[in-house]
Amino acid sequence: MREIFAQGDLLLERVTDTAPSGTVTENLDGVAMVLAEGEESGHRHAIAERVTMFRDENLAADIPAGLYIGHVQVASPSARVTHEEHAPITLPRGTYRVRRQRELGPKDARVLAD
Repeated sequence: MREIFAQGDLLLERVTDTAPSGTVTENLDGVAMVLAEGEESGHRHAIAERVTMFRDENLAADIPAGLYIGHVQVASPSARVTHEEHAPITLPRGTYRVRRQRELGPKDARVLAD
């Protein structure tokens, strides 16, 4: 079973480490990496520690369309994901698939808004 972390409308799933591919972004020391911005509040899910974010659709073929945000790779011992309205979560060193969560209703599913 994989480790899963949730914060508001985000779901981070620990996956097997892989070399970054596709579109790759790295943040500078002291500059937060924004994983996602809230659609309704404007608040953001961000990591202050240095991380690598990459987006490769081939690594997310099993995720429904529109939910995949990307992968984030934590090289330091840990990194904290912060958000103004949610408690911070600490990710141990590793690679994580980042996606939006859906809310299932009796007849349909919708993407959660933060």
